[in-house]
Amino acid sequence: MSTENTAQMLETLADTANIAETLAREMKAPVEVMHCHEIPNIHRVALPPGWSIAERDDEKLDLLPRRKKAAVTLDDTDGFIDYIKRHGSINNCTLWCQADFSEGKIRFLSILNDHGEDSTEPDWRDHTAAFSPRFSEEWKTWTGMHKKTFRQAEFAEFIEQNLPDIAGKEGFPSGAQMLEMAINFEANQDMRFKSSMRLQSGAVQFNFVQSDDNQTIAKMQMFERFAIGIPVFLNGDAYLIDARLRYRVREGVLTFWYELIRPDKTLEATTRDMIKIIREKTGNPFFFGNPFAK
Repeated sequence: MSTENTAQMLETLADTANIAETLAREMKAPVEVMHCHEIPNIHRVALPPGWSIAERDDEKLDLLPRRKKAAVTLDDTDGFIDYIKRHGSINNCTLWCQADFSEGKIRFLSILNDHGEDSTEPDWRDHTAAFSPRFSEEWKTWTGMHKKTFRQAEFAEFIEQNLPDIAGKEGFPSGAQMLEMAINFEANQDMRFKSSMRLQSGAVQFNFVQSDDNQTIAKMQMFERFAIGIPVFLNGDAYLIDARLRYRVREGVLTFWYELIRPDKTLEATTRDMIKIIREKTGNPFFFGNPFAK
């Protein structure tokens, strides 16, 4: 190529570049550079001033969405199961449970468009259904006061208010016996604690005095262990939980508290019963863990 031709070509390229720069500077509207005919309402456009390529998806203009996607939250087990059966499939729907029993946290999640078992069956994983079982009022009451101290009258009132939860388990006090104990506590709330004595039955007998001359002595019994029967989840079955009854005396003042024995194990048991129902009614693969962990 001659020097003259080279110079003319360079001049032409310079003119083209100047025209492009001028267009880029002066044109304000985006320019469509590609349109997908197979999938309507998807466009790729060049955007000024730097003319970067962007994709615009106007799926909302379509008569119907291209595929199902949602993130729903259900309020009960039946609704969770029904939604899975309505929208999920055996091959592409998975069930997950994230559980921290010691912290009292339970959450179920279903991915209705999860990856298939075969490597040729990927999916979007963006259609989900979540469900966190709600705790019963009884569970919230008893776990809420676990290891918290009561004065005599406060403890008596608590037992009376929650008397239906006391379970008459063999070897443990009945509801009537717990109520009698609570009434005795309330009747002696203004008396000074004197002493306690363990009885052969396993109960503890307390002695109270009205004044320091010991002219009036009242006796009552306290059981070291008792049991409650309460549902863990709202509208669920009742489970037995053992509890220890504790007391402390400071300057003649008697205080009580109770300690539920391994409530986390009760929560785990009722959760596994719920998992069994969900698995039997859906038939989908079930996993413990976080399906979106990074």
